[in-house]
Parts: sequence; C-alpha cells; structure tokens
Amino acid sequence: MGRPASISSALLPPSALPTPFAGWLTATRGLRAGRRRPPPSAAAHAAAAAPERPAVAASSRRAPQEPPVPSFIRVRELAKLLKLPVDDVVKRVTTRRNRRFHMTLDDDRFEFKTVKEIVLPFELARDVAAQFGRAVRFEDVEPAPLDAAQLRVLRSATGIETATRQPVIAVMGHVDHGKTTLMDTLRQSRIAQSEAHGITQKINICQAQLTPELSAMFLDTPGHFHFYRMRNSAAQLADLVVLMVAADEGCLLQTEESIGAVEDSGLPVVACINKIDIASPDQIAAVREELRSFVALQRCPILEISAKTGANLDGLRDELAALAASARVLAQRQAVVGREVAPQGIVLESLQVKGRGMVLRVLLQHGVLKKQDHFVAGMIHGVVRSLRNADSGKELSHAEPGVVVDVVFANKSKNVDAPIEFGFFALPESHAKRVIEQRQLAMDFAESALPLEDADEEDETVETTQEEDVAASREHEDAADGEDEDASTPTSLAAQGLKPIVVKADGAGSLATIQDTVDEMPGLKTVRLGIGHITAKDVDVAINKDCPIFGFKVRLRRREQKLAAARGVRVVLRSTIHGLLEEITRFQQGT
Repeated sequence: MGRPASISSALLPPSALPTPFAGWLTATRGLRAGRRRPPPSAAAHAAAAAPERPAVAASSRRAPQEPPVPSFIRVRELAKLLKLPVDDVVKRVTTRRNRRFHMTLDDDRFEFKTVKEIVLPFELARDVAAQFGRAVRFEDVEPAPLDAAQLRVLRSATGIETATRQPVIAVMGHVDHGKTTLMDTLRQSRIAQSEAHGITQKINICQAQLTPELSAMFLDTPGHFHFYRMRNSAAQLADLVVLMVAADEGCLLQTEESIGAVEDSGLPVVACINKIDIASPDQIAAVREELRSFVALQRCPILEISAKTGANLDGLRDELAALAASARVLAQRQAVVGREVAPQGIVLESLQVKGRGMVLRVLLQHGVLKKQDHFVAGMIHGVVRSLRNADSGKELSHAEPGVVVDVVFANKSKNVDAPIEFGFFALPESHAKRVIEQRQLAMDFAESALPLEDADEEDETVETTQEEDVAASREHEDAADGEDEDASTPTSLAAQGLKPIVVKADGAGSLATIQDTVDEMPGLKTVRLGIGHITAKDVDVAINKDCPIFGFKVRLRRREQKLAAARGVRVVLRSTIHGLLEEITRFQQGT
C-alpha cells in the first residue's frame, strides 16, 4: 500500500497551536515564528471533526466500534485502537530518509527519530483510519473557559447558583505616572517605596473599597516599555480600566500603548490626570485636551487627582462604583459558583516563595476553589495545598470568583515550568492527567517540526523503498528507546552565528518579558531559561555551551558561585529588567 505524500490542506490549516499551548511553548522552548513553522492547530479538531467525517452507512453496530481519538495520538496507540500492525500505519503517514521518519502536512514538515516518537493530529489519524475502512470519533479532552453564550444559558437556568463578584480594575499608564502610588493610597500601603528604582516589574494586586458595600480588585500593571505583554494581559482580564497620566508629562509612549489595549478590549475607562499637586492649570488643561484627541477616550470620564495626597480619590471611587453598577459591567460580574461549573480562572503570575515552593497567583472567574482540588495550568497538574489572599496574605478555606489567590500546591506532574496567562481549571484527577498527557503530545508534535532551512534541505534527500520502510520501522520498533540519538550532529550555534545564553528570573511574568525582548535580538539563542535562583544545572549548561548566565532578582548561592568561578562562567545579576536587558544587549554587541 502506498503512503500519501502529503495531506490535503483542507484537513489541516497551518495555524498555531491553541493560545495556551502557544504561550507556554513560547516561554519555555523558544518556538518563535521565523524559527519554525507553526504546527497544525489542535483547536480546529473539534470543529472539523463532525462535518469532515467520512460518510458511512448508519448501523446499530457502528457507534460502539468507533474508538475515541483526542487531539493528538501516538502512532502506536492508533494502531492498537484500530487493531492494525504498527508498520502498516507508519507507512501510511511517513517516509524513511536519513535514518529518520519524515511526515508532511501541507507545507509543514516533521521529523521523528523512532516509531515510538511519531505523533499524529486527530485529522490525520481519522484519515488513516478511513483508508483502512475504519472510523474514529473525536474526543475533546482539553478544558475550555465558559464563553458568553454558555454563561447566558447557565445564568438563565433555574437552580443554577450564581453570585455577583467584585469588579476587576486594571490600572495602566506610562512608567512613573503614579499607578502604584494610587494603589498604595487606596489601601494605605507602601509598595512604591520598595520597588527597585521605583519601577513596577510585575502585576501587583490591591483589594480596596469603592463604597462601604462594594470592594474592587485592582491590578497594577508595569508601565516600562518592556512590559507590553503584562499590560495587554491585565486589560483582557479586567472589567474596567483606570488610565493614569501625569499632568507634568502628558501622554507618552506607554500611555498610548495602554490606550491601544483599552481600545482593543472595548472596556470602560476612567482617565486620571495625576500629580495635580505639582502641575499648573495650563498643564492640566493641555493634558485634558490631549486625552480627548484619542477616539477611545472622547466620551470617558476624565478626573484630576493626586495619588500622592489623595486629592479627589473619593470622586474616582464614586466614578468606578457607578461604572461597576452599569448594566454591561454588572452582567460581566455575574459568576457561576454552583457545582455545575468547575472552578476556573487565569494564572497571573508564578512565583518561587521561600518555604512554599512554586506558587501560582490566580484570578478566579467561576466556581469555588478549595483545598485538595486537583487542577491543571499549563503543563502543571497540581493539588491545592493552601490558599491565601494575594493582597492581604490571609489564609483562606476556599476562594470565590473575583478574588486573586496564591495557590500553594503539590505538583503531580513531572513538569515544573510555570505557566502565565494560562487557564486554570479544577478537574477530577483522571481528567487532569489526560489533559497534561495531551498537552505533552502537542508539545512533542510542535518540537518535531523542522526549521525552515532544514525543511528546504529535505527536498534533496532520496527516499527509501517500501521494503526498506517496513524493515526500518520494525528495527525502530525493537529499539524504540532511540539508540541512534547521535545519528546526526546538529549544526553548532556558532556556525549559525548565534550566541547562547542562560536566563533566570524570579517569576514567570518577568521571565516571559525578558524572553520576548531577547527573541527580538538577532544573534542570540536562549539555551536554558527558568524560574528561581541559579542552580548547579544552570551552571553546567553554561559550561557546556560556553555562555553567560543572566539573572533577574535571583541569587547565586555560594556553591554555584564557586562552580561558576572555577569554570570561568560569567554570571550577571540585576534587580531591574531594563538593567538586565542592557547587559544582554552589551553581550549581543560584544561590548
């Protein structure tokens, strides 16, 4: 039997992995556009499954005979489900070249070392099954957040328990325009004074009263230009936005970026002209006129305040309370809290906390999260050990929607990479295990994609015969652990004109911000990145790759310091992200 040279483009649109997968892979593996073609989308599987299923005459026996296949499946497992020899299935989807198995989907090419490694997306698995006269059905394992239509149905249903959560308010604007000072004044704290160089470098949390009856959760976003990702994330999570503009400086670059995020999200916004205690009336009037020149701000309230002295903050509270009570925002604030919905939210940040290990900072959106709940977030499957209010630090027995909680957990998966901007879903243990398994397969499939230049070179290779394919398949089936790991030597980074670096940071948000910038720097390759203090493994990688280690708000302990010094590894530590990026730029430029 012959193997199709490629799969029809109607089956597999060449789009990226689902957004959570793409975000996690980007932060942990360096899979960036331009380095590899994006693999086919798993998100399209469910939508494509029903209409594209081959027509087969209905019978009473057919339904039970259709084995379930999720978004990704290993070729061995598919052969087992179809009760077929593995070799027969392998020959339908791959060719054998250069002691590797090669697969082509549309214009994307994938390479696997052994039969054991071959991963198929659902549409290809279904197509192969059809060629053998078999049928499979799609099984959707991936949890999904409630969409607007589902929420409307749930809220209108009788017996469904709902609650009005507190509003979530994103505070945005340029660096040093008073965002953190505003939050300090609202809750009478002193975050701004403790921040390195007075710059916010992560999303801070503040729970404050708008009225005696209504509290709000404020998200203080970084204003420095490197933190574009965090500003957009906060805008997407919020119900309202407070835009801070300094009266003595007016609208600057990150002010305009923040306005763009507001416009994209369509959120109600209150613009605040801050620092009126040090500005002249003419300056204040000029900033007001400048704000009105933006389409997104032409009808929004504009208040003149001083975050430092507290001038007119009562007016700001009243304005925010009124917007929170508006029909549109009030509808957004209706959360489902009954057992009909599994607890779900968004991971804002991942932190290493002394005595607790990895902690996930989660904004809960629906459901009630409790201790001992199993959950998935990114590639982590965990069990909740304790919950704390992220603002006050108070330990909680449970967490309700609208609250940001620090989740201390026992990790049940082998993965330790911390997720950000990821969905957080409480699930039964068996379901959580399957979700992580599927996400691992998605990652393996993405990593098997050939870089563009390698894919082009494949056109010049010679295919083996069908008999050789069968023999090679059996050979690799017997040696599935990959005895030919070193069969081909990858081109060295130096030959590609790339300088390797190791990057460590105190949190996932900071790490992603640094990596986003590094990925835009030509000539650099991050060979290892992670969260937490610098370890012996980090130093070992730096020794093997002959590269420096760059760390943001992390420590180099004495043992690792001695090892690095003995082997000549350069370690650069900085307390601000822009300071660390300046050091990375100097290394890139060789200065």
